[in-house]
Amino acid sequence: MSESLDKTTSPSLASSRASQENGDPDEGHDVSDTFYTSQRKKGSHVFRVRLDATGFTLQRESPGGSIVKEQQVRISDIVGARCMRPKKSRRLAMSGACACSSGNPNSPAISASGGDHHQRAVNTPSKCSINSRENLPADGDVSAFLYVFAYVLKKRSLRTELHRERTVLTLRFRSFDTFEDNMREADRWYRSLRWQLHRTLEEIFVAPAADERRRRVLVLLNPKSGSGDAREVFNMHVVPVLNEAEVPYDLYVTKHSNFAIEFLSTRSLDAWCCVVAVGGDGLFHEIVNGLLQRQDWAHVLPHLALGIIPCGSGNGLARSIAHCYNEPYFSKPVLGAALTVISGRSSPMDVVRVQLQTRSLYSFLSIGWGLISDVDIESERIRLLGYQRFTVWTLYRLVNLRTYNGRISYLPTEQQQDSSSSQGQSGGHRRMLGSRSCNTHIDMLNGPAPAASSFHSSAEYLPQEFADVISLETSINQSFRSRCDSWLSGGSRRSFYYSISESIYHSLADESEFAGLAAASLENRQLNYGPASELPDLEDPLPEDQGWLVEEGEFVMMHAVYQTHLGIDCHFAPKAQLNDGTIYLILIRAGISRPHLLSFLYNMSSGTHLPAVNNEYVKVLPVRAFRLEPHDNHGIITVDGERVEFGPLQAEVLPGIARVMVPK
Repeated sequence: MSESLDKTTSPSLASSRASQENGDPDEGHDVSDTFYTSQRKKGSHVFRVRLDATGFTLQRESPGGSIVKEQQVRISDIVGARCMRPKKSRRLAMSGACACSSGNPNSPAISASGGDHHQRAVNTPSKCSINSRENLPADGDVSAFLYVFAYVLKKRSLRTELHRERTVLTLRFRSFDTFEDNMREADRWYRSLRWQLHRTLEEIFVAPAADERRRRVLVLLNPKSGSGDAREVFNMHVVPVLNEAEVPYDLYVTKHSNFAIEFLSTRSLDAWCCVVAVGGDGLFHEIVNGLLQRQDWAHVLPHLALGIIPCGSGNGLARSIAHCYNEPYFSKPVLGAALTVISGRSSPMDVVRVQLQTRSLYSFLSIGWGLISDVDIESERIRLLGYQRFTVWTLYRLVNLRTYNGRISYLPTEQQQDSSSSQGQSGGHRRMLGSRSCNTHIDMLNGPAPAASSFHSSAEYLPQEFADVISLETSINQSFRSRCDSWLSGGSRRSFYYSISESIYHSLADESEFAGLAAASLENRQLNYGPASELPDLEDPLPEDQGWLVEEGEFVMMHAVYQTHLGIDCHFAPKAQLNDGTIYLILIRAGISRPHLLSFLYNMSSGTHLPAVNNEYVKVLPVRAFRLEPHDNHGIITVDGERVEFGPLQAEVLPGIARVMVPK
């Protein structure tokens, strides 16, 4: 598409100049102006564009001045914006020169090299500085541009599911005779948008210093998660979103098992507002346990949100978060998770304390014994198959079915609570909101794109709600048509959209520095931090007067779950919520027929596997705590998909003690 909008006058010139002279960036004020679009086949249209707390509203006017169509780019879909100078040449556009850039335009693009286990992305907020005339292109174009990055919900057809698509809304400012005045006007719109986005951030994400907008994010990346492509996924699909939203972050690549536990239990975390796991549920498990092994856990947890970018085999938590907030997952799970990370929103999340014979640990997903745990651990030998390994090994284990003898005691929940009030989050906020700002990254809108990229910009992917208004501009006089065509030809427009970045990686630490911080091994440390337990010691008998119930005998499996999903397509506990104080204990007794068990396993993908009423073979028990006492001396027990020592254990839910990042 090759379209633009023009404008005759700018009534806000005086106020814009006064605002700049007084140092007032117009933050907190709505802005509006008249733009025009030039279309070779359809003619030109007049648009009234307004930016306020709801987003961009575009109203198309008829020749008589009446509104004939209204479209909106919602603030919840916008992640950031960027101001740019007009093109000087194709080479200049490719180099990333920008009117509001404060860094070197020729800085290398973001990447995570394999050599350093820690790298920092230095995203320096810029102020859309006003350039002198020496920066103008040879053709004398005095236009300034504002690019607005949005990720909107879209369906390609009635049969396809909703998914997020990247769209760039272009505003061209050229009402004034000088580039400086046009850039001031673009800068005024940018600052107003940045203020509107910034005001939606929760307090923990806001930096206390006046010259910073957003606190830093700590990213821990496991390069061996899932199929082993976490680095590539992060660089290709997460870094561009972080840069568009101008979210500063520090990246650490894990070097060994329990790296995250050692890191988070020993480091000062004051510089970061959240910890993001780029990997699977195993890495997130380490993060939770590292934080709860800190002596100051009670201070850290309320002020540190946790996020996850799904790169593992199961990805149960990421799938559960998307499900709870009705966010698209299957088409682009990494993109949705990246937008969640920059959302600036969080929700309380339950954590379960698990007491084993020799230690205590913390769980966020599940505790298993029997069939599902067997499949989870034994399928590691075919890990190269990715998520399909679970399906293959489930069929194998179904043919060679095992049973286990034991005793399960449980403490039921109190009267069923209203699920809408127990989640501890705003149910009305269902849309995704990205974090804020500009001046760090623009992806190519035209021309070839990487085959694996999640981002599209060609006309066929544009959201229908403003598919015919993508490039808007102002004009200095009524004769806008020829001026529009002179720049917005099909060939010249492409030269402006090249991937650029001012962010720079550089190593800040090496293994020798980190080794000194974890001198005491995990095996020799006392892991007794966290909330005090309300249960008797594992070796003591359970009290008879507190309502404990017992199931005993032969079992095919026991699985305790507190998220909706155990994996991408394993909708195991449909009623679970992030913060409902409930463990869903699912028991399958021996004697169940293989066809019945196969039906149970098959229907887990849709969440229809659980019976409406408990029967003699399958029971669903909402509990606050439980104790498992195996009578056999063999079997597999897992916590969050990780194998733990076999033997008795007990678990109790700790309602809402952690915070997890969620879409808005």
